Amino acid sequence: MIEVKDLNVWLSNYHVLKDVSFNIDEHGIVLLVGPSGSGKSTLMKTLSGVIPSVVKGVVKGFSNPPLKALKNKTMYVHQEPWFFISTPYIWSEIVGYTSIKSLSNLREVLEEFRLGHHVNRTTYTLSAGEVQRLAFIIAVNSGKEILLLDEPTSYLDKRNSETLVRFVAKLSKDYGKTFIIVDHDLTLWGKHVSEILYLSEGRLTKTRENPFEEVINYMSSKLSPVNSECNECLKIRVDSFRFPDSKEPLLTNIYFDVCRGEVVVVKGSSGSGKTTLLKLIAGGCLRGGGVVNVGGNRCKAVFVPDNPLLYLSSPTPAEEVGLEGLKYLKYLGLAGKAETPIMKLSSGERRRLAIASALSRGYEYVLVDEPTAGLDPLNKLHVIEAIIKAAEMGAGFVIASHDPFVEMIANKVVCIEPC
Repeated sequence: MIEVKDLNVWLSNYHVLKDVSFNIDEHGIVLLVGPSGSGKSTLMKTLSGVIPSVVKGVVKGFSNPPLKALKNKTMYVHQEPWFFISTPYIWSEIVGYTSIKSLSNLREVLEEFRLGHHVNRTTYTLSAGEVQRLAFIIAVNSGKEILLLDEPTSYLDKRNSETLVRFVAKLSKDYGKTFIIVDHDLTLWGKHVSEILYLSEGRLTKTRENPFEEVINYMSSKLSPVNSECNECLKIRVDSFRFPDSKEPLLTNIYFDVCRGEVVVVKGSSGSGKTTLLKLIAGGCLRGGGVVNVGGNRCKAVFVPDNPLLYLSSPTPAEEVGLEGLKYLKYLGLAGKAETPIMKLSSGERRRLAIASALSRGYEYVLVDEPTAGLDPLNKLHVIEAIIKAAEMGAGFVIASHDPFVEMIANKVVCIEPC
């Protein structure tokens, strides 16, 4: 059993967690939900010892076992999967951090998550979803009793998400693992969790209700394809593309148009090539031809990656978007964070900021990779509404996403694999 009472955490003099108290039964699965920036990741990092041993902060409160002992029993999987990787190959990640040493066992465990043919693949070439699956494999084979999974399905398609949930349920029931999971999809986890904890503005309460039900119902009933009347379009033509070290092409026969004012959603399982397609489109725009045929004219396009830290370049949101872009901070629920240092924003806040930054620069075409990954439904709605506003003002969007709510505003859906 884990008992926490009156836990308080300060980061840079900011009171993040306020009198947090809860009990977790051994072998239980607890779901932690709450708005972006409410302190969920801070709680996970505190329980795992990342705070204050790696990330400096002040921690006060009671826990049993004590936090110093608890961290030795836990494995924390960060919500941004690229922070979890430290070696160059898939096999070296697993061999280096788990008890799996034989090649046959290595392939067997990878096969469970459709990574069996990637044993020798370099980790830097993996998609976010593939890294997320690899991180989960390492965590559950680490020998740790308590696994803290921060948004473990945010980059996964439905099939891989359901596979991960089944594994969590089996490991809890048959092998006695305890899980604390941050996720916003209560439907996905509902029948497996023993308790749902709701964190808002640093304070924790228990709930059996879905705190996002009203927003989800609103999106389900109100979202529809964007109205588009512009005839200026990009013609995207990809006959075949493969990486230099690959024998088989990753993308073949991808043909579609995207017009200014339209939203095109690209669908496919994690690792199917969605991100690669967006990068090819961005590269074609920069060259004024090639993969993207724009009639010999250059298009003004921007690529917003799934890792917002690869895009953001200014110290604060206000400086990132500029005076003309402050309205996008408001649209995306970030007006109150305009002067907060970007490195102190939550992952979800950074994701929204990257989109606000792209929209504020007036690009004709915006290529966005997983814009709603890891966001709670309310902030997901903020992002979708901001995309709608920008499209109505003439921006064309190509969005790689497995989010059904993003698909609801699409004028076209492009399937890399059979839908």
